[in-house]
Amino acid sequence: MNKTYPKRLMYLMIFSIFISQGVKSQDLTNEFKIWYGINVNTKINKNFKLKFGAMLAENTNPSSFSFAQGKLGLSYKIVKNTFVEVGYVKELLNDSQKKRDLYDITPGLFNKLEFDRIYTSFSFKHDLVKRLSFKHELEAQLSMPAVQKYKSRYIYSGKLAYNIKKSSITPYLENQVYYYAGGDISGGIKRYRLVSGIQFKPINDFPLSTSLYYLYQNEFNTSPLSENDYTAAGISLTFSIN
Repeated sequence: MNKTYPKRLMYLMIFSIFISQGVKSQDLTNEFKIWYGINVNTKINKNFKLKFGAMLAENTNPSSFSFAQGKLGLSYKIVKNTFVEVGYVKELLNDSQKKRDLYDITPGLFNKLEFDRIYTSFSFKHDLVKRLSFKHELEAQLSMPAVQKYKSRYIYSGKLAYNIKKSSITPYLENQVYYYAGGDISGGIKRYRLVSGIQFKPINDFPLSTSLYYLYQNEFNTSPLSENDYTAAGISLTFSIN
C-alpha cells in the first residue's frame, strides 16, 4: 500500500470531524440532525454482493442520541446497472414508558428499544447524456413490531447524478416519496424527502467512497398523529471489497 494512504486517511477523518463540528456550531433548531454512516460492500461473485451498514443519528441543540441502525443486505445484479436486493435492518430508539406500553416491548441492546425491519428493493440506472445518470429505485419495507403510522411502507427514489470529467467527484440530487400502509392513520403518500449531496473518492486507488449530503424531510396528512419534519446533514463512508 502507498505510504501516503495512512496520512490521507487521517486528513479525511479530520475533515469529517471538522464538517460535523461546523454544522453543530450554527444556530440550529431542534429538528436538525447529524447523521454518520459507514458501509462495507463485498463481492461474493460477479452477480452477488453482501452489504453491511451502520448509521448513527444525533439531535442538535441540545446534542443527544436520536436513533441508530444496523443493516445487512444481499444484492443480485440482473443485468448491467439493474439490481434486486433483500435485507434486514435493526433500529434502536430511545426508551420511554409510552413506547413500552404502545409496542409491548422492553429495552434491549444498549438499553434502547429495538425495532426490526425487512426489505426488498429493485433498482435501475441509465445514462441521460454522457456522465449524467438517473437511478430509479423501488423498495418495500415491513416493520416488526408495526409502528403507529404504518406496518409496511413503500418508497420510490429518483437520483440524478453528474460525474465531473476526469475526477471522482459526483454531485447528486435525490427525491424520495413514501407510501404508508397498515397503521393507525389512513394509508397513502405521507412523506417526502429531498437529498442534495456530493460523492467522491478521497484517495486514488483505494476502495473508499465518501458522500456528504443535506437532507430535508416533510411528513404530511398523518392526523391524529404528529408529523415528523426535520433536516439533517450527513457523512457516509463506503468501503468496497472485491
